[in-house]
Amino acid sequence: MTVSPHDDRYSAGLARMRELGGAETTDAFLASLEETAPDLGRYVAEFVYEDLYRRDGLDLCARQLATLATLVALGGCERQLSMHIGVALDVGVPQRAVVELFIHQSAYAGFPRALNAVAVAREVFAARGLLPGRNP
Repeated sequence: MTVSPHDDRYSAGLARMRELGGAETTDAFLASLEETAPDLGRYVAEFVYEDLYRRDGLDLCARQLATLATLVALGGCERQLSMHIGVALDVGVPQRAVVELFIHQSAYAGFPRALNAVAVAREVFAARGLLPGRNP
């Protein structure tokens, strides 16, 4: 992937990715695509994080809840779900709202997908010290 230093759209999307997902996670994600599909990383930065995440009409909490609901419904997106649970917490979505969303999804996405999402949430919550009896 060749990125011009003057490519504002990519640079802005990359900055937003790092702001929301953390620089280390973002850079590892892009590096994982470098040898096989570098343009895919560029598309994620430009379209998802620059074009979509900067639109008016939804705040970051609403966007993250929509993203979580979609990932649960799709199934098989545990890596992305883990990252977006963390982003949701970081932008102010309450831990309880994440859990309630996953419970709600059991009716629409099915119990197996809701249960898988809760398992991923447990891992994220545990890593952040947010489970009962653990210090944050």
